[in-house]
Amino acid sequence: MAWRTILRGVAIVYGTTFVSGLVFAFNGITPQTDHIGFPLLALLTGAVGVAIALRVAETTKLSYLLAIGVGVWLLNLTSVLLDAQSLSSWVSSSGFIATTVILGRLLIGVSLEAVPTPTMSYSLISRKSYSGLRKRRTRFSRF
Repeated sequence: MAWRTILRGVAIVYGTTFVSGLVFAFNGITPQTDHIGFPLLALLTGAVGVAIALRVAETTKLSYLLAIGVGVWLLNLTSVLLDAQSLSSWVSSSGFIATTVILGRLLIGVSLEAVPTPTMSYSLISRKSYSGLRKRRTRFSRF
């Protein structure tokens, strides 16, 4: 997996959660005013960001998911450097980020996984099954 793809995925996830946090703040939804709704909305918007990043990268590999999770977690270290968060709460946020990445993967479902292609075309399959029906009808026919 290329570093550029991983950095793009981290930027998508971080950007999605950052913009949604601004929208929540402008609408008066903060961790202080809404103790249950804010974390759930943050989890959902982060998962949507992960789903978008997976869709852009066109992969659901575990290595890419881990790289996105670690990248977002390390990028959140800036909040410790800016004294917006303590070091212990940053370390404990790894569980929340892991949950976000897993939920984002679940939002994608199986749509990015390779679907096996048939070895024969559908017209050949239908032609063979139709010819088998014709043989059975003539074999058991009274006329």
